[in-house]
Order: sequence, then structure tokens, then C-alpha cells
Amino acid sequence: MAYAGIEKWSWKQLERHVRSVAKVSSSVFVTKHAAAQMRKRSIPSSIMFEVLRKGVIQREPEPNAIKGSLECRMEHYCAGKNFGVVVALSDDNPDLVVVTVMHIS
Repeated sequence: MAYAGIEKWSWKQLERHVRSVAKVSSSVFVTKHAAAQMRKRSIPSSIMFEVLRKGVIQREPEPNAIKGSLECRMEHYCAGKNFGVVVALSDDNPDLVVVTVMHIS
């Protein structure tokens, strides 16, 4: 899938893309940092996937010039708490890269 400037997509387009890609677990890559944060915060991968598949973007996506990606924070209320998952999106890579996972107050 060619992206034609993912940084120009609307928030709704980005949400739909993340939700769609997250349907296939093998298309979601978790960084070492994100895995460590999930362990530290006792957040299971099932929660991470639920946030990616059902979440919304509430904050402005931020470009990461060093990595050449756009970082979006998907947010969702589940299991009695608000969670956030930051994913990196790139025109060059159709997959999702999970940067970090957190509780949101």
C-alpha cells in the first residue's frame, strides 16, 4: 500500500489506518522500550491491541524527523482505565511500530 504522504492524512484517516493494520497481530511490532514499559506498568498485550483496534487520536500526531515517522497516540478506555499507545507510522513501512504504552489519567 502506497501512502502518499501519511503526515498529510487527517486524524480520522490515521485512526482508520491504525485500527485496520492492528487487526493483523503480525503487523504490529513492539519496541524493547514499549515492552519494558508494559511490564513495568503491568499492561498486557491484549490491552495494547484493544487500544490499537478501538482507540481514537485525541492529540496532534507528531513527526519524528530522526526516525522519519509520524507518531500517533491512540487512546481508549478499557478494563476500568484509560490507556494510551503511541505508534510510529511511516510511508516506507506499512506496519505499526509501538513506541510506548501507558495509563492516562
